[in-house]
Order: sequence, then structure tokens, then C-alpha cells
Amino acid sequence: MPVLLSLFGLLGIPVGVYLVTLCARGGVSFWGWLWMVIFIVADVAALQAQSNPRRAKIAGAIAAGLLALLVGVRHTRVHPTAVGTTVMLPSGAPGPWIDRLAEDGDLGMMQFIAMGDFGAISAEDRRRARPYVRAAWLRMRRDPEYAAVPSPIPTNLLARTSPTNLHTLVLNPPAAGAKAARAIIFLHGAGGSSKLPCYLLARRMPDAMIVCPTVGMSGEWANEEGMTAWQTVLTYTRERAEAVYAIGNGYGGRGLLHLLHANLVGHLSGGVLLSGFDEHYYDDVRRAAMPMLILRGEEDARTIPYRVEGLANTDRTQNMEFPGGFFLLYEQEDAVLEAIDLFCGGH
Repeated sequence: MPVLLSLFGLLGIPVGVYLVTLCARGGVSFWGWLWMVIFIVADVAALQAQSNPRRAKIAGAIAAGLLALLVGVRHTRVHPTAVGTTVMLPSGAPGPWIDRLAEDGDLGMMQFIAMGDFGAISAEDRRRARPYVRAAWLRMRRDPEYAAVPSPIPTNLLARTSPTNLHTLVLNPPAAGAKAARAIIFLHGAGGSSKLPCYLLARRMPDAMIVCPTVGMSGEWANEEGMTAWQTVLTYTRERAEAVYAIGNGYGGRGLLHLLHANLVGHLSGGVLLSGFDEHYYDDVRRAAMPMLILRGEEDARTIPYRVEGLANTDRTQNMEFPGGFFLLYEQEDAVLEAIDLFCGGH
């Protein structure tokens, strides 16, 4: 066992170095750096397991003490509130305790930087959107109403969600026994769910219940598991709101289009494709019986434009383009949220 621990400690050195660079480039909070310190001390303990068992025990005890302190303090600072919570559907059980352990902004910024490092986000998209994303996360962290709401990112990273036990973030829930005037189901894209886009919607539309289910890091809704998850969250939302809308962001937009193609959208009052249009579903959008809002950045190289010139049956489709790239929600936050707010109240 000491030899195995030492090997893990050795392998942890390059991982730790990379995580430190992510913390620095992501501008993480005190909590992010405390997690980094715990990782480093635990890695030192593992490295010393064979060569110096006494030192390894001391370092391990320090790491365990810091971890216990962090977990205890986080559980007093982060918890379900009147404006938001995480739940498991369809049971309605509270979200797991790991939702409370890290700041959404810390993990979110580290993930954003890492996705750029490994090619999941283009260098241009990351360069353009990074200051806007960072500013939005800082604003959320300082918001006294929403800061304490748990984050779905730890559950995403640990893959603790499934169609039969669907992890879901709910913001602006209606009072017990009442119904919200409107609700928005937010289908995330690649990288999984985070609190930030849901927070932006909830803060802009305090009368709307914002429901953000999680299907994992791939953001894949266009498969059997994704469709099952959709039916679960749609049933939950329709029981609690008079009108239900859906927003598909990135791959989540393709998922919403797939649901539209498969006639599984149910009784939605409207659907929004946010940097998420897919040309393979062009005819489905054209023939859609429900209103559709398509939002795209003019410089978005990942999402093709949706053109309606000269076509019939497009009176229910609004097609809007803004200056900006793929991360339009952050680059043009006010304009995009205004368009969504108007669309999700006018039908």
C-alpha cells in the first residue's frame, strides 16, 4: 500500500501543477485555493507514504483537518433557500450534499479555461467571452439572494445524475400549493449544467421559475436517456407553472430540436434556440406548431445562420442575430435576456 500511495502521489504532481494554473487563470476565490491547498498537502502525504511514514501521517492529518473544516463551513454558508435549491427528480428528494462543497464560479471558470486548453472551446471564443463570463460569475457570487444556492457542477463532474434520478437546479420556485405564471426549462450544452446561466435568467425574470436539469458533461439530449430526462422534468415543471418554455443552449439547442422532431416537446408555449440551431432540423423548425426564437451571434462559427427569406409557415419563428460569438448569452447579456424575457411572456 505505501508503494501504491507513493505512485499516486507522483502522478498527482503534474495534475496539481495544472490545477494551480487553472486556479490562477480562472481567478478562483478563497474556497478554490483552499481546495488546492488540501490537494497539495494530501499529495505530499501520499508521496511520503513509503519514504517517511511519520511525515506522511502528519500531512494526511493536516489535509483531513482542513477538509473537515471546509466541509463544515461550506454547509453553513451554502444551502437551499427561498429562491433556489437542487432536487432529484422524479422523487423530489434534496440534491446531494456535494452540491455545497465548491463555488460555482470557481469550478465553472476552471472548466471554461480547461475546455479551451483541450480544444472543446476555440481560442477565439474563449478570448472573446472570458471577461464577460468572469464578470457574470463575480456578480452572482456577490448576490446575497442567490449566492447561497448550491451548484450543480460537482454533480456533473462526478456523473451523479441519471434519467431515473435526475439532478435539477430550481430557481424562483413558486410557493407551496401555488403555480408560477411561467417557467423556463434550460437545456444545457457540452460541459454540463452550471448555476450561472440559470441565475442570469432568474435574476432577469423573478416571476419565472427556472428549471435546469443535468444530463452530464456531454450535454446530450438527443438520445434515449436525454428524452427520458426531458419527460421527467417537463412533467415536474408543468405541475408547477401555467406556461412552460424551453431554452436549448449549444448542444442543448440540438437536443430541443430533436425533441421537436420526435414530437416530444409536449405543450410548450415556446422554444428558444440559443447558439444552438442545427440545419438538419430546418424543416422541423419551419413546420413547428409552437413559437420559436432563434438567437445567434453574427461571428459564431459553430452555429450556422437560420434563414427564412422566401419560405412559408415561418410566422411563428423569430430569427435574431447580435454582435458576438458562440457565448452570446454573456457577450450580449442584456439584449439576449430582454429578447428571451419578451418572447417568454408574449405567447
